[in-house]
Amino acid sequence: MSQNRLLQGIDWTVIILGLILLIFGIMNVYSVDSERGIKQIIWFTLGLGMILGLVVISGNNRNFFETYSPIIYAISVFLLVGVLIFGKEINGAKAWYSFGPVSLQPAEFAKIGTSLLLANFINNPSSNLRSIPFLAKLAIVVIIPISLILLQPDLGSVIVFCSLSIPLYREGFQPWVILSPIVVLIIFLISIVQIPFYVLLFFGFILLVIVLLILVFTYNKEIEDACHGVLIGLFIFFLLLIGTAAILGNFDEETRLSFGHLFPNNALFFKEATFFNTLLYGSVGAVISIIPVVIMKVSYEKDTSSSPFKLQSGVAANIMTVSVISSIVVLLFTSIISFISPIVFEKLPKHQKERVMVLYEGEAKYRDTSGYNLLYSKTAIGSGELLGKGYNQGTIKKGRFVPEQWTDYIFCTVGEEWGFVGSVALVIVYALFVGRLFYIAEKQKNRFARFYGYCVASILFFHYFINIAMVMGLFPTVGIPLPFFSYGGSSLWGFTILIGIFLIINYKQNQSLI
Repeated sequence: MSQNRLLQGIDWTVIILGLILLIFGIMNVYSVDSERGIKQIIWFTLGLGMILGLVVISGNNRNFFETYSPIIYAISVFLLVGVLIFGKEINGAKAWYSFGPVSLQPAEFAKIGTSLLLANFINNPSSNLRSIPFLAKLAIVVIIPISLILLQPDLGSVIVFCSLSIPLYREGFQPWVILSPIVVLIIFLISIVQIPFYVLLFFGFILLVIVLLILVFTYNKEIEDACHGVLIGLFIFFLLLIGTAAILGNFDEETRLSFGHLFPNNALFFKEATFFNTLLYGSVGAVISIIPVVIMKVSYEKDTSSSPFKLQSGVAANIMTVSVISSIVVLLFTSIISFISPIVFEKLPKHQKERVMVLYEGEAKYRDTSGYNLLYSKTAIGSGELLGKGYNQGTIKKGRFVPEQWTDYIFCTVGEEWGFVGSVALVIVYALFVGRLFYIAEKQKNRFARFYGYCVASILFFHYFINIAMVMGLFPTVGIPLPFFSYGGSSLWGFTILIGIFLIINYKQNQSLI
């Protein structure tokens, strides 16, 4: 085989952009801690060795990773189980294996195994995205590692698993697949500081307004029937809220306040005003929801030739029934999330709760605990101004004001020493890198390769977006490393192998098309 043919299929754009990020990342880690900067080079060299090993093992087998994806997934799950037994606890999380000076975090490799197995199932000729058993199978694949990671607990890795909704959406899943994790996260973050009754009323009215606007501007009969079904679901939802508030409101004050320890951040939860407001606004919502349905029913009964409404056909009745059931299920699920969020939040370790509360109350209140890192991180970024203080010249960095700055908070080093220009340049390179991965994934002829490519790009996007937002105080601190920047063998190996497998798959496919 000629040398030119051997080189065909290698995506040099991804490799060059990746090396730029890696070199810049090592430079910044070295600036913070020279010893760790040298170790980072060693970790990456070992990671490259792992990739070369995968190249040799996979050989000429185009379907190697698809064939062995169940084994890779099983190994990753086994490692997650083992870390709960034999792992080392760091910062309240039992998420690392410790081998002398080396620590290994299996959650990083679980993302690879889960992505490969999902791609395997999606590529199966018998896969049916509308089949409940098939969807249940996909759900189980994702829920197993998520559950094990929650037991550690490691909320950051769990959030990254939500990125898998993007490739699922690309393969034909409904938009709610990609929106659901986002909505659940929003409900969780709001419900821990607001009264769940008010949160549910808010979301109910938001949905009510959206449905009414659609009804006003649509002329599609099927959409109208679906909207009327959702309105019936909202009517039932508001009635359930009213009923729940009425039942709790009838408890004596001592009984109601005895539940207060479950909702310490919502001191007004069991006050009489809460139940009165829920009864009032819930009744308003119920009335507004049912009026269009009543008007529709009256119009149907008239069935005049001049009426824009006609008698419901079997298809229309079926659409309405499905939308009623679906809306009720979604709203009840939302209610469960809202009510249990404060309880789950109280079970989290103190430092994790404080990290979330910093988002609402500011880092100054927690400057001696969980807000300390964020306070000085923002100070460091702001002090860099336009062009930065210069490489290895960061005064806040030299003062060690940000503990373990070489890990999740490495971006503040970029802001301080390279300034606004350097920070923006880094964000642009990351965007080009992730965008290129999405582009290559879309070009794949094989569904397995395309889905896995989307998983790779989505995971990297979540990591870099959330990490930068976290360091700037726009997202709670959840312990998500910045790809190719944050110090650590596990994360660097995980990202290297994640991308390396995709490049190997892409290379083999391009070679086979020659």
